[in-house]
Amino acid sequence: MRPVDSHCHLDFENFDEDRDEVIGRAKDVLDFVVNAGSNFEHNEKSLELESETDGFVVANLGLHPTYTESFDEIDRIKKQIRENDPVAIGEIGLDHHHVTESESRDEQEKVFREMLDLAEELGKPVVLHTRDAEKRTVEILGEYDLKDVMLHCFNGAPELAEEAVEKGYFIGVTTQVLYSNRVQEIVDRIGLEKLLLETDSPFLYRGERNEPVNVKESAEKIAEIKETNYEKVVEASTVNARKIFR
Repeated sequence: MRPVDSHCHLDFENFDEDRDEVIGRAKDVLDFVVNAGSNFEHNEKSLELESETDGFVVANLGLHPTYTESFDEIDRIKKQIRENDPVAIGEIGLDHHHVTESESRDEQEKVFREMLDLAEELGKPVVLHTRDAEKRTVEILGEYDLKDVMLHCFNGAPELAEEAVEKGYFIGVTTQVLYSNRVQEIVDRIGLEKLLLETDSPFLYRGERNEPVNVKESAEKIAEIKETNYEKVVEASTVNARKIFR
């Protein structure tokens, strides 16, 4: 079984010079990759990548919580989601690291709830960005009946990761696992049955540009942490990814 990159941004300008080559390398070793949308324009680019790659790149459509300048486009984005019927809505969520003013955070939460309302209505999984707002995010999720939840790039307290898994949520483990003690502890505490591999490309790779094939390194590190073999990590995470995104 091949691994899956469950969250990346191949539409970003970081890949403008060699996007086809990056996708070609991914096709050689991965089952598929999931490209997360950030606003209307990035959602459109994600859909184009899905079409151009015959579905190897799976498009998620969302409204990123730090794209506050796009919040007034939420109705347009909701219409975009309804018309294109993506497999999941994302990325959406809360970010209290970059968004610090209380008024902006209130607006962020309003947008988040609107997107969760839509996901609940349409029966779609959600992919969540939550930075320095993990506890609040989990609290809000408890108010909804959602199909599946991916806590992308989770860096909250390991105890909260355990709580999230108990609620049935999936934890996205990025290539940070190669160097972050916090992420390594989270991996140690949660079972493979709720773990997803992701890169968040082009970010989070030792100061270099990340790309989807690097989930293989993450799987090797996770196998080391959990004292199991690479194949078991890949099989479990790919089964999880297929459940949500296929």
